[in-house]
Amino acid sequence: MDLIDPHKAPEIFFDGIGEVKIVKGIVRIVLFSRQDGTGTIEARLRCPLSELPDIIQALVVALTKAARTTRK
Repeated sequence: MDLIDPHKAPEIFFDGIGEVKIVKGIVRIVLFSRQDGTGTIEARLRCPLSELPDIIQALVVALTKAARTTRK
């Protein structure tokens, strides 16, 4: 798998997950932020349901590695 340069992607700040739906084999996740009591949708993520386990596993591994380097 080719690595993608992350510096070209916009940074998304979010406070939580507002909604998760699975429709016709596609997982849809809404990310939101809150400021002064007002919620704003920051991004909508989509991925094939078949890819979700691999995506979750990759995210957990990456976050675990990042947390380990932060604690050192």
